[in-house]
This record gives sequence, structure tokens and C-alpha cells, in this order.
Amino acid sequence: MDKQFYVVRGADIFCDCGSHSRKLNLPESHGSYVNGKPMMNELDCVPEVNISKFGICNHPSNESGETIYLISMDGQQIQGKPCLPKLLGTSWSKTKTKVKVDGQSALTTESELYCALGGTIKFASNGQQEE
Repeated sequence: MDKQFYVVRGADIFCDCGSHSRKLNLPESHGSYVNGKPMMNELDCVPEVNISKFGICNHPSNESGETIYLISMDGQQIQGKPCLPKLLGTSWSKTKTKVKVDGQSALTTESELYCALGGTIKFASNGQQEE
């Protein structure tokens, strides 16, 4: 992304080792909004609450013995090991520290998360324009 934007509920995220992008979720608003949509903060990174699985994990460190079959984002059948996000740390990095959302640093399109298997989770959109 060329410019830095604040991230809101519904932003598109992806893992560079995953087969599918996902929407960043926020079950309950922090009370701060951009364009009428709830802003996210650095602690909004809980697997299965904020972060969904990214389909198939292509990282060689994934030692899952399971094989799953999915339809790729371009409509092809694919198979591989399931994504099971194991995040390093408890917060997003590269946040906007001078802007607080519910007392925590705000997320921007530059923010990143890191998976223990080696993937990096980034933003494909800020979520502000999605319906």
C-alpha cells in the first residue's frame, strides 16, 4: 500500500504463506470510528476472534499431518496443510503509537503480525470503503 490509513473492522488481511485472504473481525467496537466504522487497535489479534485461518499454509515449517482440500480464490481446487495461526507476541507491530483506540495504539495499513511458523500477516485493504 502506498499510503498509511487507519484500519477498521472488515479490513482485508492476508498471510504471505496462506492461500486465502480474510476479513479482520471486531466483535465489539472500541468506541472510536473512521467514516462511521469501528477502528481497530494493536490488541485486536486473537486467533478465531479477530484473525481467521488463511486456508492452506504453504510454509515448510507447518508440520500438520492433516491434508485439507479447498477451492482457491481463483476457483481452482487446491490441497495442503491447514493454516493454524500461532502468533508471535500479543500485539500488532508497526502501529500508530500517537493515536490511541481504547487506550491502545491504532492499527494502520502498515501494521503487521508474525506467525511462529514464519508467515507475515498484512493488510490488503483498510476496510473503510467496504460495505
